[in-house]
Amino acid sequence: MKKALLVRFGGLGDLLVALPSIRLIRGKYPDARLTLTCRGEYGAHLRETGVVDEIIPEDSPRLLPLFSEAPAAETELSGRLGPFDMIMGWTHGQKENSLFRFIHAGPRESEPLSRFFFRKTAEAIGESGALSIDEWARLPTGRLQMADGSEGIVGGIKKKRGAVVHPGSGSESKRWPLENFLQVIGRLEERGVAGALVTGEAEERMEAEIEKTVLPHNWTWVRRPRLTTLASLLSEAGLYLGNDSGVTHLAAACGAEVVALFRREFASAWRPLGRVHLHIAASLGEIGLESVWKTVASRLPNFSADSQNC
Repeated sequence: MKKALLVRFGGLGDLLVALPSIRLIRGKYPDARLTLTCRGEYGAHLRETGVVDEIIPEDSPRLLPLFSEAPAAETELSGRLGPFDMIMGWTHGQKENSLFRFIHAGPRESEPLSRFFFRKTAEAIGESGALSIDEWARLPTGRLQMADGSEGIVGGIKKKRGAVVHPGSGSESKRWPLENFLQVIGRLEERGVAGALVTGEAEERMEAEIEKTVLPHNWTWVRRPRLTTLASLLSEAGLYLGNDSGVTHLAAACGAEVVALFRREFASAWRPLGRVHLHIAASLGEIGLESVWKTVASRLPNFSADSQNC
C-alpha cells in the first residue's frame, strides 16, 4: 500500500481515542503516505509528531461531497479519493458513507472506544495475532518543536518533575468545581510540588475567576497554549489532574500519570488508556475533595523519587 486516507471527525478526545488505530496502520505500512482528515489544529499535531504525513481539515471543500445528499456526490467524491489505496474512518454517530470503510461503534457499545476501534482496525488490516494496544497508545513527543517561547515553562516542569492541573472541559456538566482544583494545587505546593494550571478557550468564563486567585509561588498559569506546547508540558509532568476532556486524553497519550474525574455515563466508553486513575460518579459534585486528594497524594512518592534521578 502506498497511500491511505484516514478519517476521524470531532474534538481532541475524539481524535485521540483513534490514535492507537492510526499508529497501528502506520506500523503495518511504514512506507505508506498517511493522510488524515480531522479538525485541522489537532491533526497538525499528529503531523508534527510523525504519526501521519498530511492533513485535510474536516471543513475542506475537497470533502464537501461526503456531506451532500445530491445523487452525483458519491461519484464526485470517488473521483477525488481515487489515488488512495485504502480509506478508513472511525465513527460513533456520524453519517456513514459507502465509499469509506467505517469502523462504527454503536450507542450500546460497552467496550472502551479506543479498544473497540483498535480491535476492529487490526482485523481490517489483517493483524490477527495478539496485539497490545498500550504499544500504540502513546503519542511520540520527541519531534515536538515549540515556536511560542514556552521553553521556560516546559523546562521548569521537567526540572522539578511537577504537576499539571486542567480544570476545564467542553461541557460544564463534566467539570469538577474549580475551587476543588485550587485546593489540590495548594496542598501540592505545601508538599513542595511545583506545577502549571492550564486553561484553554473553552474555559473563558473560568479564567475570569482564576484572575482573582493568587496561585502559589511555584505554580504558573498557562493560558491557551499551543497544542505542541501543551503536549511537551504533559510529557514532562509527573502527575496530571483533570476532568473528562481532550486534554486529559492528551495527558494519558503523552505518558503522564493521570487522575481524572468522569461522570458515570461516559466513563466506560471514554476512559483514556495508560496510567489512569478514575474517580467516577453520576455527578461530579458527588466526588469529594478528600477522595481525590488521597489518590493524588498516593502518587507523590512515585514522581518525587523520579525527580531525584533527573
